[in-house]
Parts: sequence; C-alpha cells; structure tokens
Amino acid sequence: MSASSLDFAAWREQLAGLKGSAYWRGLEALAATPEAQALIEAEFPGAAPLLDRRHFLQLMAASLAMAGLVACGKTPEQAVPAIRQATQLTPGVASWYATAIPFCGIAQPVLGKTLAGRPIKLEGNPQHPMSGGACDAFTQAAILQLYDPDRSQAPRFKGRETSWDEVRGALARQRLTLDTTRGKGLHIVCGASSSPTLGRQLEALRRRWPEAQLYHAEPFAETQALRVSERVFGQPLNARRYLENAEVLVCLEDDPLGSGPRQTLLQRGWAERRRQAAQGQGAALSFVAESIPTLTGAAATRRLAIAPSRLPDLVLALSRALGDNVADQPRLSARQLDWVDEAASALKAHPGRGLICVSKQAAEDVQAQVMRLNQRLGAHGQTLDWQTPTLLGYERGQFWASLEQLSQQLAGGNVSQLWLLDCNPLHTSAPDLGLEGLLQKVPFRLHAGLYYDESAAHCHWHLPLNHALDGWSDTRAADGSACIVQPLIEPMYSTRTLHQIIELLLTSADSDALDQVRITWSHVPQSQWRQALADGWIEASAPAVDVPEAATWVLNLIDIDGLEAVVRPDPCVWDGRFANLGWLQELPKPISTLTWSNVVGLSPRLAEQVGVRNGDGVEVALPGQLLRGAAWIEPGQADQVIALYTGYGRSHAGRVGNGLGYAVRPIQSSSVSASVRSSGEHHTLAVTQTHHQLPDYEAPPIRVVQREAPQLPAQQIPASLYSSVVDSGPQWGMVIDLDLCTGCNACVTACQAENNIAVVGAEQVANGRNMHWLRIDHYYQGSLDAPRSRFQPLPCMHCEQAPCETGCPVNATVHSRDGLNQMVYNRCIGTRTCASYCPYKVRRFNWLDWSADAAPSIQAQRNPEVTVRARGVMEKCTYCVQRISAARIEDKQQGFDFDTTKVVTACQQTCPSQAIRFGDIADPASAVSHARKDPRHYRLLEALGTRPRTTYLARIEEGESSDEA
Repeated sequence: MSASSLDFAAWREQLAGLKGSAYWRGLEALAATPEAQALIEAEFPGAAPLLDRRHFLQLMAASLAMAGLVACGKTPEQAVPAIRQATQLTPGVASWYATAIPFCGIAQPVLGKTLAGRPIKLEGNPQHPMSGGACDAFTQAAILQLYDPDRSQAPRFKGRETSWDEVRGALARQRLTLDTTRGKGLHIVCGASSSPTLGRQLEALRRRWPEAQLYHAEPFAETQALRVSERVFGQPLNARRYLENAEVLVCLEDDPLGSGPRQTLLQRGWAERRRQAAQGQGAALSFVAESIPTLTGAAATRRLAIAPSRLPDLVLALSRALGDNVADQPRLSARQLDWVDEAASALKAHPGRGLICVSKQAAEDVQAQVMRLNQRLGAHGQTLDWQTPTLLGYERGQFWASLEQLSQQLAGGNVSQLWLLDCNPLHTSAPDLGLEGLLQKVPFRLHAGLYYDESAAHCHWHLPLNHALDGWSDTRAADGSACIVQPLIEPMYSTRTLHQIIELLLTSADSDALDQVRITWSHVPQSQWRQALADGWIEASAPAVDVPEAATWVLNLIDIDGLEAVVRPDPCVWDGRFANLGWLQELPKPISTLTWSNVVGLSPRLAEQVGVRNGDGVEVALPGQLLRGAAWIEPGQADQVIALYTGYGRSHAGRVGNGLGYAVRPIQSSSVSASVRSSGEHHTLAVTQTHHQLPDYEAPPIRVVQREAPQLPAQQIPASLYSSVVDSGPQWGMVIDLDLCTGCNACVTACQAENNIAVVGAEQVANGRNMHWLRIDHYYQGSLDAPRSRFQPLPCMHCEQAPCETGCPVNATVHSRDGLNQMVYNRCIGTRTCASYCPYKVRRFNWLDWSADAAPSIQAQRNPEVTVRARGVMEKCTYCVQRISAARIEDKQQGFDFDTTKVVTACQQTCPSQAIRFGDIADPASAVSHARKDPRHYRLLEALGTRPRTTYLARIEEGESSDEA
C-alpha cells in the first residue's frame, strides 16, 4: 500500500474509541508504518520521529530544561526599575529598567522591557531630553545583539577557549614588566567611549605607567572637526545643533538626519521645526549640497548634486554671497551659483535662525570657514552652541594618537604590548597602514570585544566583553548628561566589562563592575544614586562654552582629475559592528531599499558610460585598495562620484554577517581619486522594492501641497454595496504625516522587535518573500539626474470595507468591533487569496518556518505576548493589538474606564519625528481625530472604496526641491 492510498479515515475511526495509553500505542503503530513515515518525511523532513511518544517526551523535557536556563534570566539584584513595580514578580507583568546603549561612544537612553527576568524590547527613554521616548534602528536592534549566539562567550588564547584564571596569570606577568619600564612599550587602542569610569581608570593607568600610549580607533570619528575647533577657538569643542530653531538649514556634504549616534536628537529637532512651520510659525527651509543621495537631501527644499572636490568652491561662493570680500573666483557653474544665491538669500532673510552644517571629513579650512560663517550669521546661542568634548581622548593639547602613529611605532619595533579595547582596527583602518603584517612583531597582543572578530583573530589573547544590557557601566549622551548603563539581566556568558578588564591589568583583582561605576559617582548620595538608576541618567548636562570670534580662513581650492570615490558608513550595519544582526541586514536601506549587501553607487550617466546596469559587477581602484562589487544606479548622485559603503566583506562577523558584499576601508578625506570598470560579472541583489519611479497620477499615492495653499481637494467617498457595520467601543485609527517622515526605518525595526517578525535571508527577499509588517516605500519624481524623493510608510490599512475579508474562503481574516482587521492564524490554510485581494500589498505569507530552528538564545528574545508563527499562515500589521489589550486589561483591573490615550504602537513609540499618530477616531478630542481634520488629510487609493483606517497627511513643499550639478 502506497502512502497516497493510506486509509487515514479507517485509522481515525479505530483511534477514536481509544483513551490513555491505548490511544498512544495506536498512534505509535500508525506512525511506525512505512507509508506514514514516507508521507510525514515528505511534508516535514526530519520530523517523523516526533510521533514516537518516548522520543517526543524526551525532546520535550530537554527543550523545557533549556528554555528554563536560557529564557528566564536572573535580574541583577542592584538594578532599580524605572517605574514603581510590584514587590513580587508576577508572570506576564513586565518590568521596565532605564539604561543606555552606547553607539560610537554616545549614549542612546532607553527603557528596557523584561518579562520573567528576560529582556525582550527596548524603547527610548521619554524622560531624557535627547530621546524623548524615541530611538533609531541601531538601538532597537541592540536587544537582538544581546542574544546573538555568535557573541564571544569565553576567553581565548591563540584561538582556543581558556579560563579567566589563565588570563589573570598572564596579565600579572605583564604587569611586572610594565612596573619596571614605567609602561614603556604598552600601547592601548580604544574605540570611541565617553564613559567617566573608563576615563578615571585610564587616568589611573597613565599615572602608574606614564610611558604608555593611547590611540583612537573609531573609523568615522569627529577627530578632524575637533582639531579644527581647537585651531579656531583655542580648545577642542563639540558643536551642538538645535535644528528646532533653524528656519534655514544649509548642509554641505553633511547628513544630520541620516544614520549616526545623534540621529534621534537631530530628527526630533527638525521634525519640531517642520511641525511649527506647518502651523505658520516661521519657515523650515533646507538647502543641501551633496555628492550622494541622503535622507537630509531627500527632505531638502533645494538639493544640489556636487562632487566633494567642489566643496571649497561652494563655501567660497557662499562666503561671497553673504558679504565677505573674497579675492578668489569660485569654479562653479551657473546653476550651482543659483543654488548658492538662494541659500544665501534665505540665510539673510532669517537672521539668527540659520545654520550651516558641513561634513566632519571635509578639509580643515572648509570646516573653519563654516564655523566663522555661523558666527557671522548669529547662529551661536540660537541654532548652535559649543561644549567641551564628551568623548575620551580629546582634552586640550592631549589628543590620543592616531592609527597612523601606531603604524609608525609598530614599524619601529617600539611596541611590546598591544591592547585593542572594544575596536576592530584590522577591519576598519586604512589598508596602507599595513597593521595586519605589523601586528605580528608584537610579543603580547590582546583584544577585548563583543565578538571574536578580525582583530581578535590576529591577537594572542581575546577577552569577551559584556553587552551593554548585561553589564554595568556609564556613558554620556550628546547633551553631556551622564547615563548609567545598568544591566537588564545577569551576564549570559563568561564575559567581563571593560572596567573589570582594566582592573585585571592594574591589580589582578576580579572586581565588580558596579563597584567600579559607583567609585566614579561616589560623590552622589545613595538616595540620588537610586533615583539616577530609576531615571537612567544624572541631570548634569555640560554647559555651553563661550567662544572667541573666528578669523577668516583662506580656502584652498582643490581639483581631482577624473572620478572621485566617497566612502560612507552603511546605513544599516554602519562600519560592520552590526553585521551579524539579521534585523539590520534585512532592513531595507533608505532610498535604495537594498538588503543583505553593499553596492557601488553610480549615477545614471556614469553607469551608462561604464556600460553596467543594476547588479552588474564592477571593479573600483582606489589608492591602496582594489575592490569588486555590484553596481547600483543612484538617481541624483553626482556624475563624477563613485559611492562606496563600509561594513561588509567580513570574515569574522558571525554566521549571519560573514561573506557578504565587498570590503572597503574608510578614508581620511572627503573623497579620493578612483577609477571604475565593468568586471563582466552579475550579482543577484535582494531588493524589497523594484519600482521607484512615481508617475504623474491624478491622485498619486504620495500627495504634496504647497505651503501657500496647504489644502487638498475634498475626497469623494464612493458608495458601498455593503451595509455599514455598527461598531462599539473605541475605534482605532492611524494618521501618518508625510511632512515629518524622513524614511529612517526606525519604525520597521521596532515593529520587527515587537511582533516576532522572522528574518528570511537574501534569497527569500530576492524572491519577494520578506516578512516585514511595515514597509517604507520610496519613490523618485522628476528627471533621473535631479529627482525628488518621496517616502511613505505602509502598514496594514485596516480597511472598514476590506477586500481581504470578503475574499478569504475560511473566514481567517475578520473585522473586530473596534475597527481592527484581524488574522485568525489557526483558521488560515494558506490560500493567499487575501493577499491577492489587498490593493495595498501589505500582507505577508509564511512560505517556510523560519523560527523553529533558531538558536535557543534567539528564541529567548521573542515577545511572549505575540504568537510565533510557523509556516503556512498570512501575517500583517495588527496595530499592536497586544498593547491595546494590555492597556484595556490594566484599566479594568484598576476599575477605571479605558483610557485610549495610553495605547502607543511600537512604530509610533520609536519614530524620532513623531510622524505617526494613533488612537480612538471616535473620540473628537484625540490627537488622531485632530489629524484627520487637517486640510492635508487623505486616504490612499480612496477611489476603491476600501475606507482605510490608516490615512495620511500630505507633504508640504516650497518650490523646486532638487537640482543637478
């Protein structure tokens, strides 16, 4: 009898009358038949043995034991919750702790959500002025990095795991040598840090060993900008920009709204300026001159595509237009001079309310002249002020050395001990330094980091560091306030904090990290300390510094023959430190919507000259580097510019990040000369959106209004053949303001973290099977040389007359009484009819089971309030219905009426621009109801009569928004 003819109906009748052990024996007999085994193995490979009762119970016991070890971590006893908590742990009730995630040395203040001692979600700390409750995609993904199974879990010596006792003995021997030589030969390389505790420890180290040398190893650091400020003002200073006050923003090869450690703060500021301008309170004009498309350029009032080598000419022309007596003649075209004149006129028309931003990698004379122009425009004290640097190693006259100087010391044989602390210079340093070969001359090499990365592989010793969420530390935010990094869980592996490792070197003592932090803040009383732990920060912001008048600088005009290459951090994995996080690898890059790789960006005209299309292989020659990657045509990019992105080409990132894309090292200047040619290859790129051109529809999906007439024509709602549903209770709806959305993707990562959305990999994304419940569409409008960019977030529309509901043959998608379009997973049989009927294409089908085989640590990260879906069901946005239910239950338990204003969706919570409003549209006083009355309000594809509950506010623009070089 074949498997296809197996009479399951007969077996079912026989088993129906059996109970207890007799039922199990009958089921085992069925499962043992060759026919059943063949059928099960064909449908679920490797799963046939699970129908054996004994095998099943053995696996169940083992899995429960592992879940208990991994999922229910112990909360550190000293940690202080951010809000009042119950004295006893209540299953299903979350605890929140205030902490911070350092990014390039700058604190990102967050609240961590834990359930049963297990951290599952991060959100911005609403009490901190830098965050205001929002955060970026990198910070959202930090929770996944905590559970990354590829994190380094134990010390290693020459690649083999060892013990901390062995580490302690090795460091004790090195300490004896250092005491004899006063530290001569000890060279320490550090990643960016603003930790007061680390600063205190390094000062103690230098007092004990004054001959020791310290170095910076942050690839996109602000070192050059700080050196310029020291030349201009007599001391190194950090610029603090207040975009909420900047009615005119001029950006020169700078992207303040793009990815980076200050993105949340700057996006919040610019969104507030746009919000005030929409209400008639001043202007919100932005003029952007850049070589490659950025988020700031996408939001520009007037954009200019220009090569970096023309930046000195542009600043020269701007200085002349603002009244400087300039002798040199800028080498700019008529169109470029028109852009300068418009920007200068706007700055003059808004005295004291303008701000000029320039790339921190630009030439020193360019940065210095921009500092002077800002002073002349009255920006100081209004849109800009200065503070002493928060990062370590930038004290006046005591800058830590550079990697170029380390290379010279290595070549001279002056390094006997090399410590690489929380950095990976062998992946991020310039290739002409030759660090990989020079390191072999050092007798004692030690690396401390989260991962056993490329630098660790070339060191004798590797010491694993705690993650920020399972170790004590401190750090400073962009405003100078001190944030306490308190763990949400005890260390998951045999790791140490950087403070403990420094103490090991100094004393051989296995100290407590909390004790080290508390020593730094010993002047803070205990009561204030506990309050600081509850709040997450110590309110002691660095004061602004008065600066002298800057002199006029002579601008050195430069010229690069031929093509120029610019190297930028990847917007999703930065310099590669996030390369092993699947959430960020699969996060569509803003503008291009590429995933899982970096590309070589070319303008349409340059791509035509080289003879390549999207995905074709190219070879790029740089000074000291030769790389091969996939071409990607970037409309709006300067014609003579090649765009390269770091963070890929990793060999020791982990199983997720290894072997993706090409490796390119950062460069010290804004651009270098380069050449490009076709390699004859072709690469399959995983892109989530293949069509970016926005035709001139009569009712386009992305509406734009002019500031002089910010009103859309009234929409005619088509008549419906269906009778109106009588709903009860709150009626949920969402309004997204396209004038505030910058396309930063923070909401997409927040949705993924909240709703257990699976990572499917590059192959499945290329097949159109990505699983994100929320996507951000990007469109170009206009010519390919000078396009305008448009962004539009698309969650489920939650239509009142939803086609998916009428099309589902098994009633798996239904409408709730409070207006939600719901999915009933156990009814869904995978016909995908609803996806075919949905005109917005916001439903995702689980083609494969991407969750079952995840590592136990990854499974521990998942939100237990949301179902983890197996294959064969349709998924989509639920308006975070678990948050709605939690708020309703809490009010009911306390005997209150349901306060709908407490419900905040994950995307709404994290949005730095606060472009999303959600709430009860039946309540006329709610924020979402006010937004729906705005004259810019419209519904997407209204002519279809679906009556979506997710609606939009049109973008406000003033005249032309883009220009070509």
